[in-house]
Amino acid sequence: MKNIKIFFIIIGVILLTGISWALINAGSGNTLTDPNLLGSRQAPDFKLKLLSGETITLSDFKGNTPVVINFWASWCPPCREEAPVLAKVSAAYANQVKFIGVVTNDTPAKALAFMKEFGITYYNGIDNTDIAQQYKITGIPETFWINKDGRIIDHWIGAIDEANLTSRIRKLIQ
Repeated sequence: MKNIKIFFIIIGVILLTGISWALINAGSGNTLTDPNLLGSRQAPDFKLKLLSGETITLSDFKGNTPVVINFWASWCPPCREEAPVLAKVSAAYANQVKFIGVVTNDTPAKALAFMKEFGITYYNGIDNTDIAQQYKITGIPETFWINKDGRIIDHWIGAIDEANLTSRIRKLIQ
């Protein structure tokens, strides 16, 4: 009986270690590097009612302007970490790239307060049409870079820092 308890304790420790490792690495800013997806996968089109009241579609920008799509929520600590970076970089590249924030599992009031707190002025709307499912996001924050042809050329899981965001935008606008 004592050996069985020890066995289950060891199994439990192994499982907890594995789960902890997976959770730590899940938000570490991993990118999709599968060459079969990047550059060849058409970005799913969507319609998004913005918090400002107007409506946009991703196809509004196709052929004209590259787009950065960021999935976020006000209650998400990594989203709060990256928000100042997104606000700064989106302003710096406003004439070359359109940013779209897709708010997931949140309320308009909380999203607007978050945007005000961090000085976010780019397009943002609540995901009421399952955009997150179309993009197969695994969590938030999650960011996609869409070229002028409407193809996903890069993807970042977790909070992104300024250097990585900027380097990917430079590739996007080349």
